[in-house]
This record gives sequence, structure tokens and C-alpha cells, in this order.
Amino acid sequence: MIITEERRISLIGTATFAVLLLLILIFSKLYIFSPPDELEGIPVMFGSVPSAGGIVEPPRNEITPTPTEPVVTPPRPTVDDPIITQNTEPTIDIAAQREAERRRQEQQAADAARRAEEQRIAAEQRRAEEQRQAEERQAQAIRNQVSGLFGENQGSRGETEGTGTQGVTTGNTTQGAPTGSGGVGTFDLGGRSLGSGGLRTPAYTANDFGTVVVNITVNPAGNVIHAEIGRGTNTPNASLRNEAMRAAQATRFNTITGTNNQTGTITYRFNLN
Repeated sequence: MIITEERRISLIGTATFAVLLLLILIFSKLYIFSPPDELEGIPVMFGSVPSAGGIVEPPRNEITPTPTEPVVTPPRPTVDDPIITQNTEPTIDIAAQREAERRRQEQQAADAARRAEEQRIAAEQRRAEEQRQAEERQAQAIRNQVSGLFGENQGSRGETEGTGTQGVTTGNTTQGAPTGSGGVGTFDLGGRSLGSGGLRTPAYTANDFGTVVVNITVNPAGNVIHAEIGRGTNTPNASLRNEAMRAAQATRFNTITGTNNQTGTITYRFNLN
């Protein structure tokens, strides 16, 4: 068997420990202590010595018993008095809670619907007020446009053609004709009269007939600044339409002192001979 260094050290340590333990056992002594001769405690004297009773005998005290309270017996229940007992544990009323929750949700829904209705009514009132204000502004704009139509005009009023009645420059809405006519056309410009050259007559070269209504916008100087085919036109002939547009754009009206443009119509009627 190979003895390593660690095994040698462990053997030496074990042998040393055994020798020391043996020496301790050899030189050790066990002593047994005997009990003391006199017992400890408090001496109590017992005996029948006559003088121990004393000369005078103490009087005897009678012990009076303490009266006890009578025990009250509870009355036994009779048949007429039913005993109140509880056989089941108290439970939560789930149905009542559900009903309360349902009512709360219905109340919330009703409140939300009421608020939505109030908001809708308020929005409608706002829209109505905005529409009323817009109509009022439009009416005011129209009044502003018409305000300078019946005063003194600047420059010549020009000459009209045809059988139309020319209005007066210093009249009111009951004087003069609001519309005029000349050649194959008539015009309507809110009481305004024609300028130099009168109502221009379109070239009638197409072998067709019908009515062409041209919507016009006229500035204060009397020039037609915009023209388009309007409602009332009943001919699809492009030649008649184009000639009517050119004649309307070439027409001049009288000059006014106002600063707003005016809108009106010129109606051309093409009849076959």
C-alpha cells in the first residue's frame, strides 16, 4: 500500500490524539460527595406539652354564611311563543343589485341622450343664426348695389333702340321701366339703361330659331365683365348661342356712381322669316 504524505500526517495526528486521551483518563479521579449530617429546613414542633395551649382560651367566632342570590330560572317557551331561529346564513341580494345597476345604466343612457339632443338643438340654432346673418349680409349687399342706381348718372345716358321705354335718371322705383328692349333682344338690369351703341344685335346666319338667355355682370362703368348662357335658353344651336354671347359682351350700359357690380340678363329671340 502506498502511504502518501497526507495519509502519514493523518496517522500521526490520530495517534497523538489517542495518547493524550489515554493520559487524561489515567490521571483523572472521580469523587463521590456524601450527604450532610444535618438536614436543612424549618423545624416544626409537634407534641402535647400542657403549657403550649396558653392560659386564656380565645373566644370562638361564629362564622355567618354569606347569603347567596337565588338562581333565576328562565321561563320555558310555550307553544304560543314561537322560537326565533336562523337556519341559513345571511346572503347578498344579487337580483336587487343587478336591478339597481340596470337602473343606473338606463339613467346614464337617458342623460347622455338628453345632452346629445340639447347639443343638436344648439347646433341647429347656431346654423339658423348663421344662415340668417348670411342672408342679412346678402340683402345688405344687394341694397348697397341698388343704392346708386337712381341718382344722377355721370356722362350721357346714350340712345336706346327699339320700342322699349327709357327710364329717368332722378326717379324712384315706381318710375321708368325696369326692362328695355331693342331689336331682337330685351334686357333686365334692375332699372339701369343702355349706354352708347344701345343693345347690340347678334348676327343671325343660322337657319334655326329659338331663345337664348345670357346672364351678365356689369360694372359701374357700364361694361359687361362676365357673360354666360342662363336658364330659359331653349335652343341647342351652338351658332345662335355664340352670337348671343358676343352681342351681350359688346353691349354697353350707362355709368353709375356706385362701386358695386350688377347682375342681370339679356334675352335674344331668333325667329325665322
